[in-house]
Amino acid sequence: MQTSARWFTWTIVVMVLHMAEQLATGLVELDRLKRGIAQFTQLFANADVAVVILVTIGAALIYLAMLGLLRGGRARFVTLEILGAFSLLEIHHVVETVISRAYTPGLITSVPYVVFGVLLMRAARDEFRDEPRVSREAVAIAAIHAGQEL
Repeated sequence: MQTSARWFTWTIVVMVLHMAEQLATGLVELDRLKRGIAQFTQLFANADVAVVILVTIGAALIYLAMLGLLRGGRARFVTLEILGAFSLLEIHHVVETVISRAYTPGLITSVPYVVFGVLLMRAARDEFRDEPRVSREAVAIAAIHAGQEL
């Protein structure tokens, strides 16, 4: 198993624990999300259209991430970096806790969530850097030897 796959697996595990922590201690983020969705749906005459648009965008982003992982190379690297960056965003729980000087829902699991995100990004970078590359010159030489014109 590649190192990035291991860190991504741990990121998934911590994400589930993070959601469980928030379900057990408070749904502050859900309230924010509901307000954002309400504001978005107000832009449309029909709220159902807005929801379908949001679902379509979410599904498209998931499929794009899957495609990036399947394509490999730079696409895989960029996808893993973006997924790692989403984990880094959870640092807001630490910031909110410092500002409020009290526990805020999601704090405990946000720390490993951020750490695993950083480790995922680092592993993706290392794997991409160590990936063998085919230079343009090598492709040109192979084409010449195959009797093809460029």
